[in-house]
Amino acid sequence: MTAGAGAAARLSLALPVLCLVTDRGLVGDTRLVDVVVEAAIGGVNLVQLREKDLPTRELLGVPLVVNSRADVAFAAGAAGVHLPADGLPVAGARAALGGACLVGRSVHSAAEAERAAGNDVDYLILGTIFPSGSHTEGPSIGVDAVRAAAGGLVPLVGIGGITPENAGSVMAAGADGVAVISAILGRDDPRSAASKLAGSVRAAWNARKPAYAAHR
Repeated sequence: MTAGAGAAARLSLALPVLCLVTDRGLVGDTRLVDVVVEAAIGGVNLVQLREKDLPTRELLGVPLVVNSRADVAFAAGAAGVHLPADGLPVAGARAALGGACLVGRSVHSAAEAERAAGNDVDYLILGTIFPSGSHTEGPSIGVDAVRAAAGGLVPLVGIGGITPENAGSVMAAGADGVAVISAILGRDDPRSAASKLAGSVRAAWNARKPAYAAHR
């Protein structure tokens, strides 16, 4: 995407989504970009750069969205930005990045998802679904929250404690994908870890009639 290309066609997500949220503290001495490349080969099709103290990052062959920082997304030529629940208005992000950019938002309940879906976002990330080491400050909301929030106007992605073993239950509840951190970055073989997750997600997606089947 060329930043500022407001007249360009809107970018869209490939469904089902397997999003990797980065945390370079989990990759040891390995370069984060190398781990992300391996994860992309394994099946990740969206990357959320969550390194708040880094100014830019080289792009990969999957859409890259920058957490919170529309200015960094613009400088890096990223595909878009992921906004926290109380972050920058979507209109502000699109003004900074152009109308073609991807804009996602975090939500924590079905009510938040319903409100956010009416504000021109491209996807929502709902969580924390299961207990998670990266979000220990609040309770997990479980798959019932996914079920309550699913079926809206934009893709819904579950996050929080997602593993190959429980990803299917999140998808079966109506999610259009999952987002993970340690389930890939905390593994010795990120490509294999991504492949296992992608397999679980795809199997559950194919087992039901997804809300976005007509838009795949």
